[in-house]
Amino acid sequence: MGLFGGGKEKKDKKALDLYFAAPSIGGSQIDDLKKAIPDAQAVLFGIVRDSHDPDHRFRALLGLQQLGITQAMVPAIVGALRDSDDLVQESAARIVANYRECPDIVVPALVADYHEHAGNRLVLLQVLGEYGPGARAAVPTVTASLAQPLEALAAAKCLSRIGTGGLDPVERALVDVLTDGGKEADLKALGEPMVAALESFLLSSVPWKLVDAIPAWRRTLEAYALVGARPAGALASVLKELSEYGDWKLRGETGVHYLEISRAKVVAGQILQRV
Repeated sequence: MGLFGGGKEKKDKKALDLYFAAPSIGGSQIDDLKKAIPDAQAVLFGIVRDSHDPDHRFRALLGLQQLGITQAMVPAIVGALRDSDDLVQESAARIVANYRECPDIVVPALVADYHEHAGNRLVLLQVLGEYGPGARAAVPTVTASLAQPLEALAAAKCLSRIGTGGLDPVERALVDVLTDGGKEADLKALGEPMVAALESFLLSSVPWKLVDAIPAWRRTLEAYALVGARPAGALASVLKELSEYGDWKLRGETGVHYLEISRAKVVAGQILQRV
C-alpha cells in the first residue's frame, strides 16, 4: 500500500482496514488508529488527497475532523469541497468551517475556489459565513453574488454573518431583504436606486423556469411591492404572466417551492392592480 512506504508494518495496514470496516467512526476508532499508526493524521490526509474510493475519503475526513489539520493540508481540504461525493463535501466543509487559525490562508483559498468553480459556490458561501468577520476579505466576491438568482439567498446569509459595514446602502438593503429583515421605511428612504436594484433582480430570472431561485425572487418581489409603483415593460409582462398562471400547472413546475411562488403570485396580482 503506497501510503505507508516500505518501512510500514502489516499491522498498520490491518489497523487502517479495521478503521474503514467499522460500522461508524467515533472516538474509539480514532484512538485505535492512533495507537497502531502514530502518524494517523498524515495517513488519513493522504487518503483524502489520493484515494479513488469515496467512502475511504469520507471516513478519512471524519478522522481529520477529530485529529485536526495542518496549514499545509488546507488547499487539499478546500479542494475536497468540490468532491463528486456529497458526504465528502459535507465532511470537508465541517473541517474548513472549524479551522479558524489561519483565515489569511483559508479565506483566499475559498475565494479562489469560488471564482474557479461556480457550481460549488453554495457550499463555499456556507463555509465563508461560518468564519464571520474573519472572512471580511471575501466580501467583494460574495457581494457580486447578490445579483445572481441562484446564489443570492446564500450570499445574503453569508454577508449577514460576515458583516455588511463595507457595503453601500442599497447592497445592505438587499441583504436585509433577502434575509427577511428589510423594513419598508428603510427601503423607501433609498428611493429610485433601491427600486432599480429590485427591478433588476426580478428581471434576472423567470422564477417558475429557474425554480431554485424562487425563495430569493419572492422576497425581492415583496420588497418591490413596498416601494415600487405600477411596473411597466418587461417586468409588467413577467408579473402578468405569473398572475395568470394556472395553480395546478404552477404546482407541477415548481415542486417544493410551490408555496413560495404561490405567495409571489398573490403579490404580483396586487402590484398589477395599482393605478
